[in-house]
Amino acid sequence: MAASICASFNDDIVMDILARLPVKTLLRFKSVSKPLLSLITNPKFISSHLRQSTKNSSLVFHFSHDEFPIAMLYYTEPTTLHVAHIPSSMKDYSFKPRIHIKGSCGGLLYMELHFGCCVFHYGLWNPATRQFKKVEEPRQCINLFSEGFCHNTKINDYKLVRTGYFLYPATLRTCYDRRRVDSVVRALVFSWKTDSWRTVEDGALLDGYFSDPVTVKGDLYWKVCVEGNLADEELVLAFDSSNDVFRRIELPGLNQSNPSYTTTITEFKDSLGLFVFLEYSLNSGFDFWVLNESRTGGNMRCWSRLLTVGTLSKIGRPISAWRCKIILKNLKGENSFFLYDPISQEITDVPILSDEVYDYVETLASVDGTK
Repeated sequence: MAASICASFNDDIVMDILARLPVKTLLRFKSVSKPLLSLITNPKFISSHLRQSTKNSSLVFHFSHDEFPIAMLYYTEPTTLHVAHIPSSMKDYSFKPRIHIKGSCGGLLYMELHFGCCVFHYGLWNPATRQFKKVEEPRQCINLFSEGFCHNTKINDYKLVRTGYFLYPATLRTCYDRRRVDSVVRALVFSWKTDSWRTVEDGALLDGYFSDPVTVKGDLYWKVCVEGNLADEELVLAFDSSNDVFRRIELPGLNQSNPSYTTTITEFKDSLGLFVFLEYSLNSGFDFWVLNESRTGGNMRCWSRLLTVGTLSKIGRPISAWRCKIILKNLKGENSFFLYDPISQEITDVPILSDEVYDYVETLASVDGTK
């Protein structure tokens, strides 16, 4: 029946209709007919479906619970949590792993799985299709500074990036305290497309204290605190995922006479955003800045202050922007969050005690890459 209906429309119309359907529904269509199977597994359709899914992103929460460590909060149901069940392919050693989400991008989750005290794996998980794949570790060991996961739609590739000092010998067979630590910061980059790692050397790489990564239009950004002789310096390190090139970006000029503020980077409407929050303020007010790199290549003059939020009815620290709303971590609750709408000034409590929160969209993309 579905196949005969689809046959009466041209491929573009069918693709547009199907691209708006959830993954669970599309997976059922795979067994309807060979033409539908061919369409749904077509890379062009998968990219089109992902673009539609991005318009209806959800939030993924990770929390310390042995039975259900991951839950989804959909935009259409902001007060209802949906448990994400762990697939059997993620299990090992006959018991469930302890899961730590390391990144979420393009519908795939990059995860760290602990099996006991010393045994752990890294993997890619598609919660919509329930596919899981273990990511093979690189042969080169690294004294890790930062880690990030991104999806570049231009080249249709997911990439995992690690930066730090290389350790020699390169393998894990030598005791850690007997290895030599290199003096040059390098990067290891994993490509989902080629299922392989490569080494990147770049003069923009640096040592420091790294924030959690942020993805903007397929590129990665970290806020880095670098120790100085007189004072610490904060800047942004960016990774261009199309060319595997790093660059540094200065932060806007802030009130250096007030050292109690904290800064947090986030994605905002395909641009890099920056929250500036006073840690010891009597209210939860903050400023929000946005970077425009199209003019002068990412220096201080590219930053503009977009928003100043005064006293809120609840005290929280802003951690991320999501669908024109701001996610704040409740400073008077145990790992709880709330959403703030700067236009309506409405506050919505998130019904979960969570350790971390990530943006998430559904995708048909396979964890096995395009090979």
